[in-house]
Amino acid sequence: MKRIITYIFITLLCCNCKKESPTIEEINPISNSASTIQVSTRVIQDQNFNQQIIANGKTEALKKGELRFKTGNRIAHINVRNGQRVQKGEILAYLDNELLKNAVDKAQIALDKAGSQLEEEKINFGVSNKEEADINAKILTNIKFKSGIQEASNTLENSQLVYNQTILRAPFSGVVANLESKTGNYITSSDVFCTLISDTNMEVVFSVLEGEFNAISLDQEVSIHPFVNTSISYTGKISEINPFIDKNGLIAIKALITSKDSRLLDGMNVKVLINSPIQDVVVIPKQALVLRSNRELVFTVDKGLAKWNYVTITGENSTHYALKDGVQIGDTIIVAGNLNLSHGASVSSRLIIENR
Repeated sequence: MKRIITYIFITLLCCNCKKESPTIEEINPISNSASTIQVSTRVIQDQNFNQQIIANGKTEALKKGELRFKTGNRIAHINVRNGQRVQKGEILAYLDNELLKNAVDKAQIALDKAGSQLEEEKINFGVSNKEEADINAKILTNIKFKSGIQEASNTLENSQLVYNQTILRAPFSGVVANLESKTGNYITSSDVFCTLISDTNMEVVFSVLEGEFNAISLDQEVSIHPFVNTSISYTGKISEINPFIDKNGLIAIKALITSKDSRLLDGMNVKVLINSPIQDVVVIPKQALVLRSNRELVFTVDKGLAKWNYVTITGENSTHYALKDGVQIGDTIIVAGNLNLSHGASVSSRLIIENR
């Protein structure tokens, strides 16, 4: 009898313990809670969405050349320095060329003498008062041959060419870079004197993934941000798409920088942002998205209660997500205070008007 009474007592004690234990609903309520949670909300509006492709690239000058003398000798004088802007045709430096300059002067004197001799020969042939176009071709050829003017002219031209090889001029307007030579140094025709860079025409070279190829097109606008100051932005347009996928699954792209007065340097590291429009999607701010059990969801407000909605992301940029299901235009979504919300929680919302 005592055993029966003891068994009944233990059974009743266990039942009471189970009844006092909290239920799952009490631990994580799905119905209206006693306290109201303050949240911020926005109404989903119909708006355009630009998917953003982000790539790293380098700037390159469209015009850039290593400048060399066409002959070798000692550098007599350098007129420029690194970072100096020069105009097309401006003299950058010249070599020792006194002897060559003297040869040019002698050739000029010889040409002047030949010119006087030509006039004497014209008198001898009785055509001194005629223009060369009016003189018989055979007679004119004979006169020039006797005067020696053709040989003198050729000698002057050759001397001038040799002399000009000792003078280095800018082939285009730009900025001098990589100048390491010094006055007095001996330089050969194979040595690079300096590099000339035209920084008024720059492009960006970067790569995109194979899967992003369909979002890229010629003349598409890009935004360029130098790593040294990402708050600065320049605009550009895609000018070249290499139709080849490398071993890393990347496609090489070039974009011409269209911004004026940019402070970009050749070889500078930049971030390239490409906007690609996506149609027929619902756009929400990124802060509206939360995770539950590794699934994306968005809370909406319905009659003062928070309702969660599983969503599918089809694109994103730096500020927004593009969704193809789960919520729709006109829904009121929670954008702040949603991190610890539960389904069915009572909320008090403050509507935020989104600037578009």
